[in-house]
Amino acid sequence: MQDFLNSFKNLIKSDDTRTDSNVFKLHYKFTVILLVVFSILLSSKQYFGDPISCDVNDKKETVDVFCWVSGTFIRPDTVTSQTLAAYKLAGLGNPVGTEIYTLFYYQWVCLLFCIQALMFYIPRYLWKSWEGNRLEIIVKDLRGPLSPDKWSADYKDKITNFMFCTRDHNAYALSYAFCELLSLGNLILQVFFMDWYLGGKFARYGYEVATKPWPVAYNAVFPKRTMCIYTTFGPSGGINVIDALCVLPLNVLNEKFFLILWYWIIFLFPVTIGALIYRAVVLTTKQFRAILLKAQIRQLPTSEANTIAYNLSYGQFFILYNIGKNLNPMVFHELLVCIASRCKSYVHL
Repeated sequence: MQDFLNSFKNLIKSDDTRTDSNVFKLHYKFTVILLVVFSILLSSKQYFGDPISCDVNDKKETVDVFCWVSGTFIRPDTVTSQTLAAYKLAGLGNPVGTEIYTLFYYQWVCLLFCIQALMFYIPRYLWKSWEGNRLEIIVKDLRGPLSPDKWSADYKDKITNFMFCTRDHNAYALSYAFCELLSLGNLILQVFFMDWYLGGKFARYGYEVATKPWPVAYNAVFPKRTMCIYTTFGPSGGINVIDALCVLPLNVLNEKFFLILWYWIIFLFPVTIGALIYRAVVLTTKQFRAILLKAQIRQLPTSEANTIAYNLSYGQFFILYNIGKNLNPMVFHELLVCIASRCKSYVHL
């Protein structure tokens, strides 16, 4: 657990060694930072005030705490005239009808964002655990713009022997593909999770905001004024009822944060699916692997690129391609020539 917290704390730091793709970073870095910032802002009372404020003359602090903990509800007479006018203009009738909606979600939004951040980071944590700094050990001190002194024929042979002698490259490569697939599964789970959390109102939230009058969609999911009933016992044992009108200032933030999340997840879906299609093409098409090598090192002859692509397993190619993302281009070109020569020697054996 300590290792997990340390890796999460160092999230904003850029890695010296690239072991994953930019799409993968969108999940575990940008999205996690976004959710953590949302959680911090919602818990900062000095900037946005108390999370709830109820309009009562007596025992206000107690009523505020009670209504925050027990939940509030919406009645038709608590809806603003502007919202009613917007509904009538759109021909939608009464936004809440005669029903009463009890709200509990707002107490846990900060925790929800933290849980979501954890879920988005889990694929990254798994990959880092399985990767085991393998690439860092290989490419250390070989990333500079000039050919480093450490690069020698002996070092070149060591990397080449590693490429051909280790048998677990396929497991290494497929574990990363699994983490990418897990990121897509997490996206799907997030949609269902938030839709359940908001009472079935998240899946279409962004669409509703874009197609309905401005106050309507926001207030239907994140109302600013709600009702709360607080009861006490009087001196003679009778029940005193305090009917309080409560304001939820943080819903002004919640409506924007969840809207940003909705559009961000909509953006991540096609990007992530595209990354998985790309991974499948690399896994199954050796000619495409040769094209990728040529894109990395243009000076590499096509025959050499084809020799490497057609004679290396997917795991070996995955390791080699990621090494190329971290090595000095001149060093990587020499390494590719050496590996192509080794492939030809195996073919002639």
